[in-house]
Amino acid sequence: MKPIVVYTRAWRSGVGLYAQGLVEGLAAAGSEVLFIAPAGYPEDRTARLGNVRRIRPVRELIDGGSRPRRAFLSLARVAGGLGALLAARFASNRFIVSIPDPFVFAIWPLMLLRLTGAKVVFVCHDPEPHSWSLPARWRWLERTGYRLVYGCASVIVVLSEAGRAPLVRSFDVPTDKIVVTPHGAFDVPAAGPAPGSNLLLAFGTIRRNKQVALAMEAVIAARSAGCPVRMIVAGGRDPNDPTYLDECQAIAARCPDGLIMETGFIADERVDELLAACDALLMPYTDFNSQSGVAVIAGMAGRPVIAAPAGGIADLIAAGLAAVEIPTPVDLDGVTRSILAFYATPKAEWSDRAARGRVLLGQALAWPQIGRQLAELFD
Repeated sequence: MKPIVVYTRAWRSGVGLYAQGLVEGLAAAGSEVLFIAPAGYPEDRTARLGNVRRIRPVRELIDGGSRPRRAFLSLARVAGGLGALLAARFASNRFIVSIPDPFVFAIWPLMLLRLTGAKVVFVCHDPEPHSWSLPARWRWLERTGYRLVYGCASVIVVLSEAGRAPLVRSFDVPTDKIVVTPHGAFDVPAAGPAPGSNLLLAFGTIRRNKQVALAMEAVIAARSAGCPVRMIVAGGRDPNDPTYLDECQAIAARCPDGLIMETGFIADERVDELLAACDALLMPYTDFNSQSGVAVIAGMAGRPVIAAPAGGIADLIAAGLAAVEIPTPVDLDGVTRSILAFYATPKAEWSDRAARGRVLLGQALAWPQIGRQLAELFD
């Protein structure tokens, strides 16, 4: 049997962990895998798997270094990765692509794979981007890039039921080309019982559709209503909407006792500390049609969420994620009332519900099961 080639440019954060988990799942299900991706950070768990062969292009430079050096390493990563991808065609006709390179680089190799008879399974994390990279007058060009990449795929895998509709509506993808396979469970340590710290957490890239600013205003409103809640906002600036972080920092400045900002990349060790310290994650998402890696992390750590049932979050709640559902349409009053409702429930009850949710999600989102489902797409 020819190996399954898994390709991604991602090597850190949730998308990097997803690729590593997928490879582990494929290997556990009995597939031989050729994994092409930069070395994982902070560790590359796939390196120890006997039926996985690794090709590691260089990593791009995220922090520090001169602009020419960053550009050189990025281009070296693209060239090394796509070169290895095309070379893998001589060994296999079965490819899984997750988080590809920018369109201008990725489209041509994907086209060549299809033209030479390969089957390409494209894992679509975000059917439409959370924030567009190009200005509005060039939006058509970015949409064309998405349409071409989707057209290169033999099968498109979305990570939640909510991911189907945007592909059909916005990109004319045939419905029989779309398969739903859940996002796997991250291997995160259990955070233990709810500490009763009156601390909430907003985690991940600080994007407008996550409504971080609204979450912060709701914390201020809940404090005004007598709830001694605080919140840490931990994550990096959205490169496509950099001013949004400034808006959030201005809100934090109005309530320094209740709102703490930790901006930039959050290392895994710090993520574990934040999860252990908080009572729940606050996620009033909107315009969201993908799966939430943050919600998966919360559930697997044994932490409840106060969340809108947007995108794949609704699937996770149905599967067992402990949650207070924010009513839709999401507004300040609804988020505030949801915070107050969460703290009106005893912490012991939340600890029990979150512990049960961790077990249920671990069963529903097991990587070997997901690996088997993707491998069967090639049969």
